[in-house]
Amino acid sequence: MKRKLFVMLLCLFLLGACYNLWTIRPVNIIYAYSEEGITVTIVVDHMPWTDRDKIAWYLARRDEFKKKYPYYGNIWQSYYITDISDGFTNYEKSPHEDLFCIPEIKSDDNCLVKNYSLIVYEDPDSDTRFFTDSEMEYRLTSDTKIVPVLQKKSWGVNTGG
Repeated sequence: MKRKLFVMLLCLFLLGACYNLWTIRPVNIIYAYSEEGITVTIVVDHMPWTDRDKIAWYLARRDEFKKKYPYYGNIWQSYYITDISDGFTNYEKSPHEDLFCIPEIKSDDNCLVKNYSLIVYEDPDSDTRFFTDSEMEYRLTSDTKIVPVLQKKSWGVNTGG
């Protein structure tokens, strides 16, 4: 019994240590690409694990992103943030993947799999919206609170005749 308790406590300790090491490791921006400021794609080496930490990471850099990639229109500006995961690839190596290719990289391997950790829509006329890889949507309210948006799901109920 003592052995099981020891192993269980050791596993919990190691899990907590791994989580803490991951969260204190800084997120480095590897590449950023902007299409006239409307859509900005940011490639990072890794993202925080939790939705809250991903959004907090973005909000801490929000002003820097807006200054570096200004957009002067009246429609929303999109930020697509992805981690590098398995690295760069190309259409020959990954023909069935949805790829984002970076023309400025002069290499055969200049594409990443579109695996967005965070998508942000900044709209001048409404709340900022966040979409995470956990398929959750959040809003940043005018009083700077992050609130989840409840998604209406289709349960496959046939209401037609």
